[in-house]
Amino acid sequence: MSRMFSITLWVAILLSTPALFLSLATFLFVDGISVLVNFVFAVLYVVVIVFLLSRTPLWPRFKGSGSKKGGGFAWAASSLLWGAFVGFGIVMLFAGPVMDLTDKLGWDFVAMSFTGAYPEEIAKALGVAIILLSFRQLNRPWHGFITGALVGLGFEVNENLLYGATGAIMDPNADLDGVLMMWQYRTIFGPLIHTLLTGFAGYGIALAFFRARKTVAWRWGVAIGWTLIAFALHFSWNLMWENVIGSYVTIIVVSVVMYGLAIYIIWSNWAEARDDSSYAFVPGIITNTKDLSLLDAPIPVGTEVPEPRIPQQIEEPKAEN
Repeated sequence: MSRMFSITLWVAILLSTPALFLSLATFLFVDGISVLVNFVFAVLYVVVIVFLLSRTPLWPRFKGSGSKKGGGFAWAASSLLWGAFVGFGIVMLFAGPVMDLTDKLGWDFVAMSFTGAYPEEIAKALGVAIILLSFRQLNRPWHGFITGALVGLGFEVNENLLYGATGAIMDPNADLDGVLMMWQYRTIFGPLIHTLLTGFAGYGIALAFFRARKTVAWRWGVAIGWTLIAFALHFSWNLMWENVIGSYVTIIVVSVVMYGLAIYIIWSNWAEARDDSSYAFVPGIITNTKDLSLLDAPIPVGTEVPEPRIPQQIEEPKAEN
């Protein structure tokens, strides 16, 4: 674990607590039953997705030599918290000015695309990069996909909670009807959007960090490329079509590409992750970006890898009678 990145991670989460209070303030205008139902749906959403992800071999292992107790929980919690609060806080800072700019330019068609994809995907990808550099057990490309998925899941659940509260306030019949309608819409039409899109960006960032024997240009290209894919899909999803046909075509195309890419990443890494029982072998100390090529470097033939030394308990000499 890099102490600098770890400190940055937790300080950012701490500083984002005002975003939490702003989110909770919305529920002051909603009746208690609707608030409870809203949170129950949110908790179930997180529990189900985290459970499904943790059943795959892509889930990072935090057991073994060098692993601190509770490291897996700290990683998962920090990922969810970054998405829910840090990412949300960054979006609140930048979405407003972008919205004002698109209004002045008359770009109604892409207004929601810029205010959504631009700050959100960058804020979430930044969190993934910091988290990957904060935990030493994260050292495989698929770890970036899972970490990104958790960051996106945190953002998505917080957004769903806010949409649920907004639906309750706006519904002319009852608060509960508005909550149920919003959760139905968000889970049926485009489920896991943020989860998968941030997973794509995280996968590219992890490829850049952890693939061995690659050039610096390749690393930048793969990280930016996968992040741009996430940005483009989000941008397209938020386009404000004036006709229903355009909206449906966009939803279908984006869904096919998005879920198809998710299946590809999981399928292409499944076997390697399942058979990967080793820890990253690094024949040297990483002090700069050039040394990233040491990760996953093959062990030279004939080289003996020393077994981890287990401290022996030294018995005190017995006193002679």
